[in-house]
Amino acid sequence: MKKKWIWGAAVVLVLALSLGLYKFFTAHVVFFRRVLPSRPLALAAVDWVRLSEENDMGMQDWKKLLPEGLEPGQTGIDWSKKMYAFVSSKEYVGLLAAVCDEADLRRLLDEAAKKGQCTPVEDYRGFSWTVWDGSWMVGFGDGALLMMGPGLKADMDALRYDMLACFRQKEAESGMSSPLFAELDHKDASFRVVSRLDVLPNFRGVEFLEGLPEHANLSDVYVCAGLNLSPHGVTMEAEISSQNSDINKYYERLAFLGKPLDGEFAGRVPEDALAWACVNVDGGSLLEMLRQNPVARTFLIGLNMGVDADLIIRSIKGDVAVTVPASALQNPSNVLVTAHLAEKDFLKEAAYWKESAARSGAWTFRDFGNDRFYLAANGVQTYFGVEGETLYVTPEEEMTGWVSNPETETLSEWNSRIKDSRFFLWVNLEQVKRDPMMGALCRESGVDEGRKILDLFDAVVLRSSDARRLTLELHTRGNRNLLKDLLK
Repeated sequence: MKKKWIWGAAVVLVLALSLGLYKFFTAHVVFFRRVLPSRPLALAAVDWVRLSEENDMGMQDWKKLLPEGLEPGQTGIDWSKKMYAFVSSKEYVGLLAAVCDEADLRRLLDEAAKKGQCTPVEDYRGFSWTVWDGSWMVGFGDGALLMMGPGLKADMDALRYDMLACFRQKEAESGMSSPLFAELDHKDASFRVVSRLDVLPNFRGVEFLEGLPEHANLSDVYVCAGLNLSPHGVTMEAEISSQNSDINKYYERLAFLGKPLDGEFAGRVPEDALAWACVNVDGGSLLEMLRQNPVARTFLIGLNMGVDADLIIRSIKGDVAVTVPASALQNPSNVLVTAHLAEKDFLKEAAYWKESAARSGAWTFRDFGNDRFYLAANGVQTYFGVEGETLYVTPEEEMTGWVSNPETETLSEWNSRIKDSRFFLWVNLEQVKRDPMMGALCRESGVDEGRKILDLFDAVVLRSSDARRLTLELHTRGNRNLLKDLLK
């Protein structure tokens, strides 16, 4: 009986000790993260452990990111914890990292101060502080390092006051309680980022609001992205989300992306093509969307003077693809458009188009037979026709032959992803790199390092499975440790 009591007490003691240790370590993690400033405008996180494991990286590989002679273990930073970058509500850029050894970190900053890289470290209100490079306030203590800036010298005291409040705030007051943090935690990637749409430079302005509900605000829309590296390249998956029900209903109504791609034109892409894009559409819906755009509407009015463009567009139902040859680098108008037809009734109008052109004299129309035509007006020429169930349109007669050419293997490795997409864009970087203008641009702008990074990849793909999700892939041939190559 006594032995049973002893064993029972031992089990209770072990459980209590385990629970205490768990609370201690999780509290340490939570404290480090609760220093995150409240209401961030953008937020990013890097999981160094996962990134290392996924790419077979060790501490020696990461040394290349640090000053010469410095080991990662000598920085005082806890690399086993996620590191956060952010844009604060006052639009300061910042970094938050866990600290495992404050003495090592202080020693590192003391050495930097001797070199004039930062001010001498001083203690203030229970934390240690320094100004890096004259414009970045750095504070650390209680297992966390917070860095924010850039700012003017006169702003440093006010910035330190704000950062001190971050060190002392509760979890419920911190960025951990923000919608962006919740979105960030949902993304499964070693590097992840989430931002309010109004923070991104390319989306500033009312143009992006076109089509959204009248009272919609870009600050209500978030873009969340995760980045992963593999032996075949870099993949970034982005998703648009919102807590605004009206904006969510807008995305639910979007229909212009149509159905998933059939991929019927993917096998006709020449090996030396510059780019290929495809979307699945309903011609009637596409026509209504084009009419809402003033530029497209004007173009359609002009086109309808020569042929019944409205009837042709309504006949489309399925994949619409644009093939761009390498010659488009010199002549951007050189493209081939192919589309799947549900009906071909517009072909009955060919005789009328020819008669109208002869009567008008403002344009030229020729019927070559076998549903092949030529239209020219105002110095612009177009070859178009029907091959089987395919409509083709191109300014170059030579490109009309691509419609019936033998199938190629150019996009064969992308077939499954093409059919999982509602929009797909492929760009052949090998052709881009061969363009003399690209080499001259790199030399003149002094971005040789950028050219070296570009040389790692042979293609870039942008695809979408629905109106909310977008995937960007930088593809490289063969198995390689891309992260190690990028660090060289």
